[in-house]
Amino acid sequence: MIPAESGLLLINKPRGMASFGVISHLRRLTGIRRIGHAGTLDPFADGLLVTCLGRATAAVQFMESYDKTYRLVAEFGRATDTQDWTGQTIFSRDLTPAEREDLQRTDFASLRQAVQNLVGERQQTPPMFSAVKVAGRPLYQYARQGREVRRDSRSIRIYRAEIEDITLRETLRATMSIRCSKGTYIRTLADGLGSELGYGAHAARLSRLTCGPFDLSQALEPDQLQVWRDQCPDQSAFRGYLVQEGLLLPVDRAFAGFGTLQLTDPEAERLISGQELLLTEETWSQRIQVPGDVASAGPIAAFGRGRVIAAVRPVAVKADCIQIKPERVLVDLADFRQL
Repeated sequence: MIPAESGLLLINKPRGMASFGVISHLRRLTGIRRIGHAGTLDPFADGLLVTCLGRATAAVQFMESYDKTYRLVAEFGRATDTQDWTGQTIFSRDLTPAEREDLQRTDFASLRQAVQNLVGERQQTPPMFSAVKVAGRPLYQYARQGREVRRDSRSIRIYRAEIEDITLRETLRATMSIRCSKGTYIRTLADGLGSELGYGAHAARLSRLTCGPFDLSQALEPDQLQVWRDQCPDQSAFRGYLVQEGLLLPVDRAFAGFGTLQLTDPEAERLISGQELLLTEETWSQRIQVPGDVASAGPIAAFGRGRVIAAVRPVAVKADCIQIKPERVLVDLADFRQL
């Protein structure tokens, strides 16, 4: 069978802890060194962090394309160099009595319109306080030295931006739900809203609610994991507990929504060995299932004995056959034979 220490663990990352801090915590609890995660969360943010243990780390590259949903609390009247509440103030302005009256009289129409305008495809420049690398160094290293460096904008998409609540007390605050594509910096959206309205703004709170097919309601608290670990005699017993209770999810779950290809045992073993496959067009059409798109959209989850054994991609058509190349193998040959 697939090793018990291989799988996905959904964590509710607390505010104030870095994503790598979660990984370090899991390493101490489980004794597993090979642990990764899909989608970094800033220390000031909280919410869903999908972690991958053991061989499941091979799936991380295919999880980077996940869409995500966030709850953002934007506070207006102060912009910061980090675009969140932890940064240094670079602009501040109090609302005038007339502006307060106008916002209330119009039911915050200008703010609602600005949030609505977020929806769609746009170019976004990564903030200086981010892990994006320029000349081999993360941007935040330059930022800490007080240096501004050129960085390329990237295309992102906002699928939904909805206001959940607006309050106007000492400051103006808006709580909103945002569903977006990979690579979107939500705190940059907050900063942009402040600039558009002329008030300045920063992300006062940020929570990730979904990541691909996974939801925050499924996530585990780090403190609770510690309690369970303390009840187990050793790390091996704790890993067994996670499997027994269904808390360590199979890596197959990472490929929900992907196209699927069913393989025979010899075909699966060939792919696991790193070799390409040739399937007739008839066999291909009988085995392939691709939701809402053509098969060439890949990557595709290749199944053997009811489990995802590799991510593959069709690369060519040769003599009425589909040439399939393994992009990432997810299991060992010995483990596959024990399924």
